[in-house]
Parts: sequence; C-alpha cells; structure tokens
Amino acid sequence: MARERHQRKQVEAALRFAEEESCRVEVLHSGHTWGAVVAPNGQRLRVWSTPTDADVAAKMIRRFVLRNQEAPS
Repeated sequence: MARERHQRKQVEAALRFAEEESCRVEVLHSGHTWGAVVAPNGQRLRVWSTPTDADVAAKMIRRFVLRNQEAPS
C-alpha cells in the first residue's frame, strides 16, 4: 500500500528522495506532526504537517538523509 502524500510539494519531493536513499517514511498524524523519516541507522526526524517554510523543511529532510546514510562497507 502506498503511503499518504504530504500536502507541500517540496516536502513530498524530499520524502521521495529519503525513500530512494533507503530511509523509511512513517505517517503518524499526531498533533502538528505529519510523520517521521527514519534513517537506516535508527535516527528519526519529525516532519510537520504545516511547516512555516516548505523549502526549509525540505532542505532539513535532505540534510538529515545525507548525514545519516550508512557508511559503505
């Protein structure tokens, strides 16, 4: 089953990038939280349902994914 889309296109694009980089996206809908990005190493980043600036939120997601990639073996 496909996950629910985020309402901001910039954030949705960053979430798709995260999924391509082997992160997991969990949809939670708890308060202001839309969901979370879970890196392969277990680190989590909350994704807000209504970010003040969607471009900044998307950059944060991309930066989180790049910082938490597994080291090549």
